Amino acid sequence: MTRERTIKTTTNRGSSSPEYLSGKECPGEALFWERLGPARFRCTLCPHRCIIEEGDVGLCKVRGVEHGRVVSLTYARPAIIVSDEIEKKPLFHFHPGTRVLSLGSHGCNVLCAGCQNWQLSHASPHTEGDRLPLLLPDDAVAMARKHKLGGVAFTYNEPVVWLEYVHHVFTAFKKAGLYTAFITAGYVSEAALDYIASVTDAFNFDLKAATAEEWSRFTKVKDHSSVLAAAIRAKTVHQRHVEVVTNVIPGINDMDASLRAIALWVKEHLGPDTPWHVTRFLPDFELSYLSPTPVRTLERAAALGKAVGLRFVYVGNVPGHPGRDTVCPSCGRTAIHRTEAKVRLTCVRDGRCAACGEDLALVVPGGV
Repeated sequence: MTRERTIKTTTNRGSSSPEYLSGKECPGEALFWERLGPARFRCTLCPHRCIIEEGDVGLCKVRGVEHGRVVSLTYARPAIIVSDEIEKKPLFHFHPGTRVLSLGSHGCNVLCAGCQNWQLSHASPHTEGDRLPLLLPDDAVAMARKHKLGGVAFTYNEPVVWLEYVHHVFTAFKKAGLYTAFITAGYVSEAALDYIASVTDAFNFDLKAATAEEWSRFTKVKDHSSVLAAAIRAKTVHQRHVEVVTNVIPGINDMDASLRAIALWVKEHLGPDTPWHVTRFLPDFELSYLSPTPVRTLERAAALGKAVGLRFVYVGNVPGHPGRDTVCPSCGRTAIHRTEAKVRLTCVRDGRCAACGEDLALVVPGGV
């Protein structure tokens, strides 16, 4: 499940592009902003609501003001283009066993201290953007078709920060009959969430901790209530497939009370069938002084999740761990067996357990 294939980028110069993107010209004018003065603007994309002046950028480093307009500095400029398993997102109950075109770029509005993709999330397009390839939405679809991929996922950095491009790519993929997945920390305004949810099939929300104090210890988020609201809205208002993940960090969010509180919130607000992934923290960036999360801590977290009533809890970032399998909560059969090499739907029929008929809350291709 760690197999990853980098895809060579080729740009079709004849591809269609948004009205504000002419040929290779990037950046394009952004959405979600308001003018405060002749050279002063407020970005309304996320709750930071950065005030940006001419020639400057917001906290995310990829939305700035140029020539009297707010622009997306990374529009159609991915820094990473790979084919990998949908399970790697992690999405275990959405088109299991398929491969997906994964796109990421520079910038982030959450900026975790222990980010494993910090080379992307903390980078600035002002220094590296010109070296990034141009990938227009129709070209992304052609790439996915060429490599026989099931859809597209925006991941590796926070997709909220280049939301206009994500929306255009998702629109093109939906038109082509391919699926779309949005892997996010969910720090986004309600209007922006509605904008992207209209073309998104699946979300994975990163619920980093149980309290605002814990979030603020290792992210730039001081109030996580908007994250919770976004996850609820994606599930209940837009009725999208939602999974959640918590990277369990020693000494920060690994206390039983915190883990139990997250699990209870997921059950009460997203439903007991919502998959919860508890993943192993691996030291990196500003938290490189910490130790990796003990596997027994993840197993305890999974047990806590199941004890409060979550039906599908998974152990992540531990190759070969049995906690990666989907087990029928009714009869105990292994419905989906996951190894590093392959995902096998061993006991699934039409999204249900083939042995007892229990609904496994799966989104599967027709007939699986």
